[in-house]
Amino acid sequence: MDDVACEVGLSRPSVYRYFADRDDLLIELITRHARALLNRARKSIARHTSLPDQIVETVIYTAEHARRDPLTRHIIEPDGTSLGRRMIASGTTEMMRAEMWDPVLDAALANNELPPGLPRSDIQLWLGDVTVMVMRGLEDGEGDVRRYRSILRRFVVPAFAGANRTAIAEVTAF
Repeated sequence: MDDVACEVGLSRPSVYRYFADRDDLLIELITRHARALLNRARKSIARHTSLPDQIVETVIYTAEHARRDPLTRHIIEPDGTSLGRRMIASGTTEMMRAEMWDPVLDAALANNELPPGLPRSDIQLWLGDVTVMVMRGLEDGEGDVRRYRSILRRFVVPAFAGANRTAIAEVTAF
């Protein structure tokens, strides 16, 4: 904290007015970094207009960056350290998943690509877990980006298409 205070030209007590401890400061740093990544990701993914394309490209973009960048990795896969546990307990990881996926899900609802009423937090958690699996697979050399795009299209995307068909069938059955 002394180094941070010196770098920003504040006293150590002034830094503690804003951050209770080192972990609070790191959580804020990681969150700001993640939001910058989200802004870049949205620009990259914006050219994809369908829900399947947006799901695939968001997972790939995030997994690729997280495997190379420790701060991004910490957001999508908090470790068992006290910092990781605080990120989960504070809701930071859940909030960042929502910030990543809500625009995609909102657009899908508006375009009738996703049935209303699906639990957002469940979708976000599941897609976050899928992103971690892809990141680890890319790191371990289990597949390349092309292969993971294909896997996502064959196994993840149909979960959403199936949900939409089921919802439509339920509505038209009455």
